[in-house]
Amino acid sequence: MTANADSPAYPLRAFDVEVRRIKDVGPHFRRITFCGDALDRFGVPGPTRDLRIKLLIPAAGQPLARLGGPNGQLSRGWYQDWLKTEHSGRGFIRSYTVGAIRATAKGREIDVDFVIHRVPEGHGAPASEWAAAAEIGTAVIIIGPEASSITSATRLSETGIRWEPQGASQVLLAGDETAVPAISSILETLPANVGGHAFLEVPDPEDFRTISTESSVRVTWLARQPTHSPRGALLDAAIRRTVPKTVSSAAPGRDIYAWVAAEAATVKVLRRFLVHEAGLDPKRSEFRGYWSRGKAGSGINGEPLGQEPQVRQSNR
Repeated sequence: MTANADSPAYPLRAFDVEVRRIKDVGPHFRRITFCGDALDRFGVPGPTRDLRIKLLIPAAGQPLARLGGPNGQLSRGWYQDWLKTEHSGRGFIRSYTVGAIRATAKGREIDVDFVIHRVPEGHGAPASEWAAAAEIGTAVIIIGPEASSITSATRLSETGIRWEPQGASQVLLAGDETAVPAISSILETLPANVGGHAFLEVPDPEDFRTISTESSVRVTWLARQPTHSPRGALLDAAIRRTVPKTVSSAAPGRDIYAWVAAEAATVKVLRRFLVHEAGLDPKRSEFRGYWSRGKAGSGINGEPLGQEPQVRQSNR
């Protein structure tokens, strides 16, 4: 589909990049730094917040698939077109948060933190497996915003940003390990006049990290080990202990903006509580199922493990 003269340019493109550095930042996190000349055109106006990109990862033994025009230009409908290609050679697309963007003497760099999953034998986790095996110079494709294609008419969500607090001075951030990069990035951009709570549930205390923020948001880390807490249970308990007091003490005009991202079932439970019991306005909040238990892929669009992916008409 080609945009007409009255439509804003499509803001996404495919960027050819390669691995420049690899660093483990916890027992379950690996930070991979990407570089490439194409990244000179990557970015959004202002802070990145929870900027989500997609990685096109090649299937084992297959060449890296190509996307878009000669310079990686994409148009609306590219994802559906990609889904229709032969599965064995198209690779995998997974969503990740940009941790940092830097200009260096060798060109621009992007940091992306990967969660390294431990999956049962016979069950695939393509992105985690790719990150675990990545080497310096390994090629991959990033699908993300092209700065020159973003205009005042471009919606934030079209660039990959979902964080829109709408002026709220009190925020609630909550997520499991898959949301740690996004919550960290959001906290780093919050101004001093913003308060609230951030809850991050991770597998192990060694996954805790220091997050810099000018805000007065209280950051609480929750570890499932060594108590073997069920996934999502610590997040649920922490929010139920905290949010009713926060809501009841909020003055008029100081509505809470909630941003929640985790396993889809956990997000569903937390959304039900926050909206129907705590009274948060769902139109002033963001709830994202980043993945689904027993499925490979992103959120509700993941495919049951052990099954061949089917075509889904959804760009997630």
